[in-house]
Amino acid sequence: MPFSSKSIKKLFYLHPNQVKTKKIDPDLFLERYQSGERDFSRVNITKASLNDLNLVEIKLWQANLAEVNLGRTLLWRANLSEINLKGANLWRTDFRKASLIEAQCSKSLLIGANFQEANLYKSLLLNAEMRLACLVGANLQGADLSGANLSYADLSSADLRGAKLDRTVLTGAKLTGANLSNTNLEQAILEGASLDRAILTESQVNNSLREENRQSVA
Repeated sequence: MPFSSKSIKKLFYLHPNQVKTKKIDPDLFLERYQSGERDFSRVNITKASLNDLNLVEIKLWQANLAEVNLGRTLLWRANLSEINLKGANLWRTDFRKASLIEAQCSKSLLIGANFQEANLYKSLLLNAEMRLACLVGANLQGADLSGANLSYADLSSADLRGAKLDRTVLTGAKLTGANLSNTNLEQAILEGASLDRAILTESQVNNSLREENRQSVA
């Protein structure tokens, strides 16, 4: 039976990337995942409580999960590319080896989240709260971290080439061996940050910071 225009409006939500996402009841979503389904591309589950769950290897490509609660949920190796997680509660969420290419995570709560070896290429993390987050070996090329708080986060060996760090707070952050080539650090707050063996080729930093990095490498 064909849908009326009114029912279509109820079923679909227009994603920030102008992609229609289909609404799904959170309980039905979990039931389908637990029965073995993994592809939930373009679903719309905003403001739902999905914390403390195991959603390993799920596919949520272009899905809308704005303001959802995924605290402490396991999302290892998940495909979250182009997902909308704006304003979401992602406290201590485990994103290890997940794909978050061009993901929208601005204004989200990511305290203690684990992004080890995750792909965050060109992701949006503006004004995100990321204190104590683990980003060891993460790909953050071209990511926008403007205004984000990464105090005491671990970004060892992370790839930050071309990332936007305007007003980014990196107080006490560990950037050991991180690649910061072509990155502007002049407006970033780096008090107490460790830049041992960090790659600063063609990056814009103040002279004292560059000299300090040279001495640590020597």
